[in-house]
Amino acid sequence: MPGGRPGGYGGPGPGFGEPAPKPPNRALWWAVGGAVVLVLAVMVTAAVVVVRNPASQGTRAAPSTSTGASARSGAAADCGSPGESSTTPVTERVVAGPLSFPRSAAPGWTQNGYVIFAESALGVGLKQSIAGQGWQAHVEIGLTHFGTKISSAEASRRVIGCMAAGTGYARYSPRVEALTEPEAVRVDGVPAHRVTARILVSKSGLSLAGDVVTVVVIDSAPQAYFESDTPIGDTALAAVAQQVFEQLKVARDV
Repeated sequence: MPGGRPGGYGGPGPGFGEPAPKPPNRALWWAVGGAVVLVLAVMVTAAVVVVRNPASQGTRAAPSTSTGASARSGAAADCGSPGESSTTPVTERVVAGPLSFPRSAAPGWTQNGYVIFAESALGVGLKQSIAGQGWQAHVEIGLTHFGTKISSAEASRRVIGCMAAGTGYARYSPRVEALTEPEAVRVDGVPAHRVTARILVSKSGLSLAGDVVTVVVIDSAPQAYFESDTPIGDTALAAVAQQVFEQLKVARDV
């Protein structure tokens, strides 16, 4: 609570016969007042400098989230977030939302127990191990799960960048090379965009140079994707991935 001055209202003045109090020293009060004004002016100026220069407080500027640079590098802010996991068993067809393909399109391949594009939803796929390499080829379908709606052209480029920046390649010093511009294609008659790239890797004991990666994002509702990655130079596995792509079907009533 605010403090009050000592003494009540109407307190006694000087006694009879006592000398009158001396007039206040105005010069002294003017000097004190001027000093106070000067201090306040310095404080205000300092505050303005700090507001206009936040770096002076030791804070670091927030990272840019512009679509161009971060989409190419696969920055996490542009990859979306992991969505619902698939609960559909892989039987004769591999199904993710409106997208599917027959399991027979990749004979001898087995169901993958993890998702290559980690920030997807309902992702499911097949894999084929590479003998003596501790490496695998994959085909995968799922739904994109970006925070905002983006075109299939933009999404296709982002998915490749996000895959390269993901945990699957983290221990192999990945580098994205020869990333193509989005190419307009059709999947089962539905408009889509396709990009390809090479993800180069380097690790002691690994003789593979990396993977050829293809990503196709379909203008379905919801937006779906197809992904394949096969070792560079392995034409047989690349032919299987192409066969799967050619047999993709898009359901119109999902």
